Amino acid sequence: MKVVVYGFGNQTYYRDILKVSESLGGEPPYGGSRMALEFAEAGHEVFLADPRMETIKTEFKQKLLDAGVKLTTDDIEAAKDADVAVLFTPFRSGLTIKIAERIIPHIGNDAVIATTCTMPVLVLETSVRNVLFMEDREDIGFSTLHPAAIPGTPQHKHYFIATNELLEEEIVKPHQVEKLKKLAEDTGKKAYLIPAELISPIGDMGVVATAAAAVSALEYYAVSKSVLQTTKAMTEFQLSQAFQVVSSIISKYGIEGLVKFLNAEPLKKSLKSMLFDEKIQKVSFAAMKSLENISDIEGVIGSFDDMASKFKPEERTFLSAPSSMLISYMEDLAGEDVTRGIVREALKKLYCDESN
Repeated sequence: MKVVVYGFGNQTYYRDILKVSESLGGEPPYGGSRMALEFAEAGHEVFLADPRMETIKTEFKQKLLDAGVKLTTDDIEAAKDADVAVLFTPFRSGLTIKIAERIIPHIGNDAVIATTCTMPVLVLETSVRNVLFMEDREDIGFSTLHPAAIPGTPQHKHYFIATNELLEEEIVKPHQVEKLKKLAEDTGKKAYLIPAELISPIGDMGVVATAAAAVSALEYYAVSKSVLQTTKAMTEFQLSQAFQVVSSIISKYGIEGLVKFLNAEPLKKSLKSMLFDEKIQKVSFAAMKSLENISDIEGVIGSFDDMASKFKPEERTFLSAPSSMLISYMEDLAGEDVTRGIVREALKKLYCDESN
Protein backbone atom coordinates (compact mmCIF):
# COMPACT_ATOMS: atom_id res chain seq x y z
CA MET A 1 0.00 0.00 0.00
CA LYS A 2 1.04 3.62 -0.38
CA VAL A 3 1.95 5.25 2.93
CA VAL A 4 2.89 8.87 3.55
CA VAL A 5 4.48 10.06 6.79
CA TYR A 6 4.36 13.76 7.66
CA GLY A 7 7.20 14.88 9.91
CA PHE A 8 10.81 13.71 9.92
CA GLY A 9 11.15 13.93 13.70
CA ASN A 10 13.25 16.42 15.63
CA GLN A 11 16.66 14.73 15.55
CA THR A 12 18.31 17.54 17.54
CA TYR A 13 15.84 17.01 20.37
CA TYR A 14 16.42 13.26 20.34
CA ARG A 15 20.20 13.74 20.31
CA ASP A 16 20.83 16.72 22.60
CA ILE A 17 17.89 16.74 25.02
CA LEU A 18 16.80 13.13 25.38
CA LYS A 19 20.21 11.69 24.44
CA VAL A 20 18.33 8.74 23.00
CA SER A 21 21.29 6.77 21.66
CA GLU A 22 22.95 6.73 25.08
CA SER A 23 19.87 6.30 27.27
CA LEU A 24 17.59 4.10 25.18
CA GLY A 25 19.75 2.70 22.41
CA GLY A 26 19.11 2.31 18.72
CA GLU A 27 20.52 4.64 16.12
CA PRO A 28 19.23 7.72 14.29
CA PRO A 29 17.18 8.77 12.53
CA TYR A 30 14.44 8.44 15.11
CA GLY A 31 10.76 9.39 15.04
CA GLY A 32 8.65 9.74 11.92
CA SER A 33 11.61 9.12 9.63
CA ARG A 34 12.27 5.77 11.30
CA MET A 35 8.63 4.81 10.86
CA ALA A 36 8.85 5.68 7.16
CA LEU A 37 12.05 3.69 6.79
CA GLU A 38 10.53 0.60 8.39
CA PHE A 39 7.35 0.84 6.30
CA ALA A 40 9.53 0.95 3.16
CA GLU A 41 11.68 -1.97 4.31
CA ALA A 42 8.43 -3.93 4.76
CA GLY A 43 7.72 -3.49 1.05
CA HIS A 44 5.33 -0.53 0.99
CA GLU A 45 5.53 2.53 -1.24
CA VAL A 46 6.47 5.31 1.18
CA PHE A 47 6.71 9.09 1.00
CA LEU A 48 8.10 11.26 3.78
CA ALA A 49 7.10 14.93 3.73
CA ASP A 50 8.71 17.66 5.82
CA PRO A 51 9.10 21.39 5.05
CA ARG A 52 12.56 21.40 6.70
CA MET A 53 13.98 18.67 4.50
CA GLU A 54 16.95 20.83 3.41
CA THR A 55 18.09 21.25 7.03
CA ILE A 56 18.23 17.52 7.78
CA LYS A 57 21.57 15.70 7.76
CA THR A 58 22.46 14.13 4.43
CA GLU A 59 23.38 10.83 6.09
CA PHE A 60 19.89 10.50 7.56
CA LYS A 61 18.21 11.28 4.27
CA GLN A 62 20.45 8.81 2.48
CA LYS A 63 19.36 5.99 4.82
CA LEU A 64 15.78 6.67 3.83
CA LEU A 65 16.54 6.92 0.13
CA ASP A 66 18.47 3.65 0.26
CA ALA A 67 15.39 2.00 1.80
CA GLY A 68 13.22 3.32 -1.03
CA VAL A 69 11.53 6.22 0.79
CA LYS A 70 10.70 9.19 -1.44
CA LEU A 71 11.47 12.53 0.24
CA THR A 72 9.54 15.71 -0.45
CA THR A 73 8.55 19.07 0.99
CA ASP A 74 5.24 18.99 -0.89
CA ASP A 75 2.39 17.69 1.28
CA ILE A 76 -0.01 17.29 -1.63
CA GLU A 77 2.46 15.47 -3.85
CA ALA A 78 3.05 12.95 -1.06
CA ALA A 79 -0.66 12.52 -0.39
CA LYS A 80 -1.79 11.61 -3.90
CA ASP A 81 -3.65 8.29 -3.81
CA ALA A 82 -2.15 7.36 -0.42
CA ASP A 83 -3.82 4.53 1.48
CA VAL A 84 -2.49 5.69 4.85
CA ALA A 85 -1.36 9.15 5.96
CA VAL A 86 0.58 9.25 9.25
CA LEU A 87 0.90 12.57 11.08
CA PHE A 88 4.13 12.72 13.10
CA THR A 89 3.72 16.45 13.60
CA PRO A 90 4.11 18.89 16.53
CA PHE A 91 2.02 18.31 19.67
CA ARG A 92 -0.71 20.88 20.41
CA SER A 93 -0.12 22.78 17.22
CA GLY A 94 -2.56 23.82 14.53
CA LEU A 95 -0.10 22.41 12.00
CA THR A 96 -1.50 18.89 12.35
CA ILE A 97 -5.00 20.05 11.46
CA LYS A 98 -3.73 22.21 8.59
CA ILE A 99 -1.89 19.28 7.02
CA ALA A 100 -4.95 17.05 7.35
CA GLU A 101 -7.18 19.68 5.73
CA ARG A 102 -4.67 20.13 2.91
CA ILE A 103 -4.38 16.44 2.05
CA ILE A 104 -8.01 15.35 2.43
CA PRO A 105 -8.92 16.08 -1.22
CA HIS A 106 -5.91 14.14 -2.51
CA ILE A 107 -5.48 10.92 -0.51
CA GLY A 108 -6.81 7.68 -1.93
CA ASN A 109 -10.31 6.30 -1.77
CA ASP A 110 -11.13 4.77 1.62
CA ALA A 111 -7.83 6.02 3.03
CA VAL A 112 -7.15 6.43 6.73
CA ILE A 113 -5.46 9.37 8.43
CA ALA A 114 -3.57 8.35 11.57
CA THR A 115 -2.18 10.55 14.31
CA THR A 116 0.82 9.47 16.39
CA CYS A 117 1.64 11.39 19.59
CA THR A 118 0.48 14.63 17.98
CA MET A 119 -3.05 15.14 19.29
CA PRO A 120 -6.05 12.99 20.19
CA VAL A 121 -7.51 11.57 17.01
CA LEU A 122 -10.99 12.69 18.12
CA VAL A 123 -9.82 16.31 18.15
CA LEU A 124 -8.41 15.96 14.64
CA GLU A 125 -11.51 14.25 13.27
CA THR A 126 -13.80 16.87 14.82
CA SER A 127 -11.65 19.71 13.53
CA VAL A 128 -11.75 18.63 9.88
CA ARG A 129 -15.41 17.60 9.62
CA ASN A 130 -16.33 20.64 7.55
CA VAL A 131 -13.58 19.87 5.04
CA LEU A 132 -14.68 16.24 4.83
CA PHE A 133 -18.21 17.39 4.07
CA MET A 134 -17.20 20.06 1.55
CA GLU A 135 -14.87 17.66 -0.28
CA ASP A 136 -17.36 14.78 -0.08
CA ARG A 137 -14.74 12.59 1.62
CA GLU A 138 -16.76 10.73 4.22
CA ASP A 139 -14.91 7.62 2.98
CA ILE A 140 -11.83 8.68 4.95
CA GLY A 141 -11.28 7.06 8.34
CA PHE A 142 -9.41 8.45 11.35
CA SER A 143 -7.34 6.40 13.76
CA THR A 144 -3.82 6.25 15.19
CA LEU A 145 -0.49 4.59 14.59
CA HIS A 146 0.82 5.64 17.97
CA PRO A 147 4.30 4.17 18.53
CA ALA A 148 4.10 4.54 22.35
CA ALA A 149 7.91 4.64 22.31
CA ILE A 150 10.50 6.44 20.22
CA PRO A 151 10.65 4.80 16.78
CA GLY A 152 14.18 3.61 16.20
CA THR A 153 14.79 2.46 19.79
CA PRO A 154 14.66 -1.16 20.99
CA GLN A 155 11.59 -0.25 23.09
CA HIS A 156 9.52 0.39 19.98
CA LYS A 157 7.94 -3.01 19.45
CA HIS A 158 4.29 -2.01 19.11
CA TYR A 159 1.69 0.38 17.74
CA PHE A 160 -1.52 1.56 19.40
CA ILE A 161 -4.43 1.72 16.94
CA ALA A 162 -7.55 3.64 17.89
CA THR A 163 -10.96 1.96 17.64
CA ASN A 164 -14.54 3.18 17.85
CA GLU A 165 -15.14 1.53 21.22
CA LEU A 166 -16.75 3.99 23.72
CA LEU A 167 -17.59 6.43 20.90
CA GLU A 168 -21.09 7.48 19.94
CA GLU A 169 -20.09 8.08 16.32
CA GLU A 170 -17.83 5.91 14.17
CA ILE A 171 -14.58 7.57 13.08
CA VAL A 172 -12.92 4.57 11.44
CA LYS A 173 -14.28 1.51 9.68
CA PRO A 174 -13.26 -1.99 10.82
CA HIS A 175 -11.45 -2.74 7.56
CA GLN A 176 -9.47 0.51 7.93
CA VAL A 177 -8.38 -0.59 11.38
CA GLU A 178 -7.27 -3.87 9.81
CA LYS A 179 -5.30 -1.90 7.22
CA LEU A 180 -3.37 -0.14 9.99
CA LYS A 181 -2.94 -3.38 11.88
CA LYS A 182 -1.40 -5.03 8.83
CA LEU A 183 0.94 -2.09 8.29
CA ALA A 184 2.15 -2.34 11.89
CA GLU A 185 2.58 -6.10 11.74
CA ASP A 186 4.43 -5.87 8.41
CA THR A 187 7.20 -4.03 10.28
CA GLY A 188 7.37 -6.76 12.90
CA LYS A 189 5.49 -4.74 15.51
CA LYS A 190 2.59 -5.88 17.67
CA ALA A 191 -0.66 -3.99 17.09
CA TYR A 192 -2.83 -3.15 20.11
CA LEU A 193 -6.41 -2.08 19.39
CA ILE A 194 -7.38 0.52 22.00
CA PRO A 195 -10.43 2.80 22.41
CA ALA A 196 -9.64 6.18 20.85
CA GLU A 197 -10.20 8.09 24.10
CA LEU A 198 -7.46 6.07 25.83
CA ILE A 199 -4.70 6.36 23.24
CA SER A 200 -3.13 9.57 24.58
CA PRO A 201 -3.27 8.74 28.33
CA ILE A 202 -1.73 5.32 27.67
CA GLY A 203 0.60 6.10 24.80
CA ASP A 204 1.97 9.57 25.56
CA MET A 205 4.54 10.56 28.18
CA GLY A 206 1.81 11.01 30.79
CA VAL A 207 1.48 7.22 30.93
CA VAL A 208 3.66 7.31 34.07
CA ALA A 209 0.82 9.12 35.83
CA THR A 210 -1.89 7.06 34.12
CA ALA A 211 -0.35 3.79 35.28
CA ALA A 212 0.08 5.00 38.87
CA ALA A 213 -3.46 6.38 38.94
CA ALA A 214 -4.98 3.18 37.53
CA VAL A 215 -3.19 0.90 39.99
CA SER A 216 -3.95 3.22 42.93
CA ALA A 217 -7.64 3.15 41.97
CA LEU A 218 -7.67 -0.66 42.04
CA GLU A 219 -5.79 -0.62 45.34
CA TYR A 220 -8.29 1.72 46.92
CA TYR A 221 -11.20 -0.35 45.63
CA ALA A 222 -9.63 -3.48 47.16
CA VAL A 223 -9.20 -1.74 50.53
CA SER A 224 -12.65 -0.19 50.31
CA LYS A 225 -14.16 -3.60 49.70
CA SER A 226 -12.17 -5.64 52.21
CA VAL A 227 -11.55 -3.17 55.05
CA LEU A 228 -13.71 -0.06 54.81
CA GLN A 229 -16.68 -1.93 53.35
CA THR A 230 -18.06 1.18 51.67
CA THR A 231 -20.45 0.91 48.73
CA LYS A 232 -19.08 0.53 45.24
CA ALA A 233 -20.83 3.75 44.16
CA MET A 234 -19.25 5.75 47.00
CA THR A 235 -15.81 4.33 46.27
CA GLU A 236 -16.07 5.15 42.57
CA PHE A 237 -17.23 8.69 43.24
CA GLN A 238 -14.41 9.36 45.69
CA LEU A 239 -11.86 8.03 43.23
CA SER A 240 -13.19 10.11 40.35
CA GLN A 241 -13.35 13.19 42.57
CA ALA A 242 -9.73 12.74 43.72
CA PHE A 243 -8.42 12.37 40.18
CA GLN A 244 -10.62 15.20 38.93
CA VAL A 245 -9.36 17.65 41.57
CA VAL A 246 -5.70 16.94 40.85
CA SER A 247 -6.33 17.12 37.10
CA SER A 248 -8.28 20.36 37.41
CA ILE A 249 -5.63 22.05 39.54
CA ILE A 250 -2.88 21.17 37.08
CA SER A 251 -4.87 22.14 33.98
CA LYS A 252 -6.02 25.45 35.48
CA TYR A 253 -3.21 26.49 37.82
CA GLY A 254 -0.21 24.44 36.72
CA ILE A 255 2.36 22.64 38.84
CA GLU A 256 2.77 25.78 40.99
CA GLY A 257 -0.88 25.53 41.97
CA LEU A 258 -0.49 21.83 42.77
CA VAL A 259 2.46 22.56 45.05
CA LYS A 260 0.54 25.41 46.69
CA PHE A 261 -2.61 23.44 47.48
CA LEU A 262 -1.43 19.87 48.03
CA ASN A 263 0.77 20.45 51.05
CA ALA A 264 2.87 17.38 51.82
CA GLU A 265 2.28 17.41 55.58
CA PRO A 266 -1.52 17.06 55.60
CA LEU A 267 -1.22 14.60 52.73
CA LYS A 268 1.09 12.39 54.81
CA LYS A 269 -1.12 12.55 57.89
CA SER A 270 -4.24 11.65 55.94
CA LEU A 271 -2.58 8.95 53.86
CA LYS A 272 -1.09 7.31 56.94
CA SER A 273 -4.57 6.65 58.28
CA MET A 274 -5.43 4.76 55.09
CA LEU A 275 -2.47 2.38 55.02
CA PHE A 276 -3.79 -1.05 55.96
CA ASP A 277 -2.07 -3.74 53.90
CA GLU A 278 1.35 -3.23 52.33
CA LYS A 279 0.93 -6.36 50.24
CA ILE A 280 -2.10 -4.87 48.49
CA GLN A 281 -1.32 -1.15 48.71
CA LYS A 282 2.07 -1.04 47.03
CA VAL A 283 1.38 2.29 45.30
CA SER A 284 -0.01 3.84 48.48
CA PHE A 285 2.98 2.81 50.59
CA ALA A 286 5.31 4.00 47.82
CA ALA A 287 3.46 7.33 47.83
CA MET A 288 4.02 7.65 51.56
CA LYS A 289 7.72 6.96 51.09
CA SER A 290 7.86 9.57 48.34
CA LEU A 291 6.11 12.13 50.55
CA GLU A 292 8.58 11.44 53.34
CA ASN A 293 11.44 11.99 50.88
CA ILE A 294 9.81 14.73 48.88
CA SER A 295 12.95 16.86 49.14
CA ASP A 296 14.46 14.51 46.52
CA ILE A 297 11.83 15.69 44.04
CA GLU A 298 12.26 19.27 45.17
CA GLY A 299 15.97 19.00 44.42
CA VAL A 300 15.17 18.30 40.76
CA ILE A 301 12.28 20.67 40.03
CA GLY A 302 13.23 23.55 42.34
CA SER A 303 12.13 25.04 45.63
CA PHE A 304 8.52 24.31 46.49
CA ASP A 305 8.33 27.62 48.35
CA ASP A 306 9.45 29.47 45.25
CA MET A 307 7.02 27.56 43.06
CA ALA A 308 4.12 28.21 45.43
CA SER A 309 4.99 31.90 45.61
CA LYS A 310 4.60 32.17 41.84
CA PHE A 311 1.03 30.93 42.08
CA LYS A 312 -1.56 33.66 41.85
CA PRO A 313 -5.15 32.34 41.62
CA GLU A 314 -6.49 35.19 39.52
CA GLU A 315 -9.39 33.08 38.28
CA ARG A 316 -11.49 30.53 40.07
CA THR A 317 -12.70 27.30 38.57
CA PHE A 318 -14.76 24.23 39.40
CA LEU A 319 -12.49 21.49 40.70
CA SER A 320 -14.45 18.73 42.36
CA ALA A 321 -17.20 17.41 40.11
CA PRO A 322 -16.13 14.74 37.61
CA SER A 323 -16.20 16.26 34.13
CA SER A 324 -18.40 13.52 32.65
CA MET A 325 -21.06 14.31 35.26
CA LEU A 326 -20.84 18.03 34.52
CA ILE A 327 -21.24 17.40 30.81
CA SER A 328 -24.25 15.18 31.47
CA TYR A 329 -25.91 17.86 33.60
CA MET A 330 -25.05 20.54 31.03
CA GLU A 331 -26.79 18.43 28.39
CA ASP A 332 -29.90 18.38 30.58
CA LEU A 333 -29.78 22.16 30.99
CA ALA A 334 -28.64 23.39 27.57
CA GLY A 335 -29.36 20.45 25.29
CA GLU A 336 -27.10 17.72 23.93
CA ASP A 337 -26.24 19.41 20.61
CA VAL A 338 -25.28 22.73 22.22
CA THR A 339 -23.16 21.08 24.92
CA ARG A 340 -21.33 18.76 22.57
CA GLY A 341 -20.71 21.60 20.14
CA ILE A 342 -19.13 23.67 22.92
CA VAL A 343 -16.98 20.74 24.05
CA ARG A 344 -15.80 20.03 20.50
CA GLU A 345 -14.82 23.65 19.90
CA ALA A 346 -13.09 23.83 23.29
CA LEU A 347 -11.04 20.72 22.52
CA LYS A 348 -10.06 22.13 19.15
CA LYS A 349 -8.90 25.38 20.78
CA LEU A 350 -6.98 23.45 23.43
CA TYR A 351 -4.94 21.48 20.92
CA CYS A 352 -4.51 24.26 18.37
CA ASP A 353 -3.00 26.80 20.77
CA GLU A 354 0.44 27.20 19.21
CA SER A 355 1.74 28.97 22.32
CA ASN A 356 1.82 25.61 24.12
